Amino acid sequence: MSAIEVVREAEVPAGAEQVWAIVSDAGRAGDWFDFADRTEVVDGAGAGQLRTQYGHWGRRHSEVDQEITEYEPGKVLAWRHVAERIDGKPAPKFAVRTEFRIELDGGADTTTVRLRSIQVPGGPLKGWLMRRIGTKDIERNMERSLERLTGLLS
Repeated sequence: MSAIEVVREAEVPAGAEQVWAIVSDAGRAGDWFDFADRTEVVDGAGAGQLRTQYGHWGRRHSEVDQEITEYEPGKVLAWRHVAERIDGKPAPKFAVRTEFRIELDGGADTTTVRLRSIQVPGGPLKGWLMRRIGTKDIERNMERSLERLTGLLS
């Protein structure tokens, strides 16, 4: 089954170092990342760090255990979902693999921020459902995240 990739990007009015200071700080995730109410570091630093992201999916509470897979200061922060819970119970497993990337390309004054979600569906029906329903939510959350981040840096 082929991966489902959703990408959104925006030019923000700040240098890559300023943007990195926000997007790489788990404690700031709730300030800008629409998927998260808050994110906590469980263990480690840089690549290999373990985090738990607390948020919501509709009206339900969500938790995502993450492992940082790529950490390149000023350029890339990427993670994979290790476990997902809805209202404290294991979430239905639609994807066999979920990755998220924050990519920065910028200089001293402006930075292009690219958010990339990559999911491998657990089968044809799950892939169809993810494409029909899930990608729209991901797109909206990414767009709101980029708007919030731009607002913080303006």
